[in-house]
Amino acid sequence: MSVDEILRRRSSIRAFRADPVDPDLLARVIEGALQSPSWSNVQPYLLAVASGTECEALRRELIAASSSLVPSPEYPMLFEYPAPLNARRRATGFGLYGVLGIRREDHAAREEQYRRNFAFFGAPTVAFLFAHEALGAYAVLDAGVFLQSILLCGTAEGLGMCAQASLASYPDVVRGRFDVPDGYRLLCGISIGHPADEAVNRFRPVRMTPGELLLAPRADETPDRPGR
Repeated sequence: MSVDEILRRRSSIRAFRADPVDPDLLARVIEGALQSPSWSNVQPYLLAVASGTECEALRRELIAASSSLVPSPEYPMLFEYPAPLNARRRATGFGLYGVLGIRREDHAAREEQYRRNFAFFGAPTVAFLFAHEALGAYAVLDAGVFLQSILLCGTAEGLGMCAQASLASYPDVVRGRFDVPDGYRLLCGISIGHPADEAVNRFRPVRMTPGELLLAPRADETPDRPGR
C-alpha cells in the first residue's frame, strides 16, 4: 500500500479479537516506527509494551482504578474545547455512540463504554508512550510523530490500534509494572490487536476539507509582482 492508502485505511479500533499479536510482527512495527524524525534526533520518548499475563494484570488494575480513584495524569487532560474544536469533538462522539446504539440520555451505557477504554477494548496487547519532560512541547510533538508512525506501521502489517489519552489517567498503575527512568512522563496508551468484525470498527469520523485546513492570505497583502 502507498502511504496515502495506509492513512485512509487506518482507524481507531474499539473492538479486538482475543487472539494474541505475533511478537515478531509487533517488533517489525516498532522497528519501523523508530525511523520517525525528532528534534535534533534526540528521540525523547520511551515505549512500554505488555502482552499475555502482564496485559491482563494491567487491564484488571486500570479497570479497578477507574472505578475508585481520581485521575492523576502527568500531562493535563482537556475537557473544555473552544469552537470549532468542540463541534468536531461532539460530532465524533455523537457519531460513535450512534453506531454503538447508545442514546445521549443513557448515562449508564455511556459510562460503561468509557470504562471499556481501561479494558483496552479487549485488545491482547497494550503499549504506553512516555515523553521526556525536559523538552516540553517539543517532546510531546516528537512523541506524536512516533505515535503516528506506530499507527501507520501497524496498519500496514494488518494490526488494529487505538491511541488513548485515557490510559494515561492513572500513571502510578503503569509505573508499578515498568521501570520508567526519571524525567519521563506518561503521555498516552495504545491498544493493539486484530480488529473484531463489529460495527464500531467501521465508524469513520468526518475530517476537515483542504478548504477548512488552509489559511487564506490577509486581505491587505499585495502579491509580489513578477520579477520583483
